[in-house]
Amino acid sequence: MRIKRGDTVLVIAGKDKGLTGKVLNVDMKRARVTVEGVNRVKKHTKEETSQRGAKVGGILTVEASIAYSNVMLLADDDKATRIAVRKDDEGKNIRISRRTGEDL
Repeated sequence: MRIKRGDTVLVIAGKDKGLTGKVLNVDMKRARVTVEGVNRVKKHTKEETSQRGAKVGGILTVEASIAYSNVMLLADDDKATRIAVRKDDEGKNIRISRRTGEDL
């Protein structure tokens, strides 16, 4: 997968189409990414008392993962781009923008 944690992405499909956000988590096995502020769902948790005595639980709003194919990386100029990979002189993979050809 060519999108990494910390990248800024644009959602290109689904109910949150057009939103941008930072990638919080990447699940390579299931080909899914979690994006900040995208695909927010209600999660019901049992109310419990923490060690400090505060009540924790209830209905929380959290980000759920979305399919990797539904996001595109945003380049430095805030336009969506595809990603290519090339090898440098030392054999390391470097991500480049297919639109501009610049390193990401």
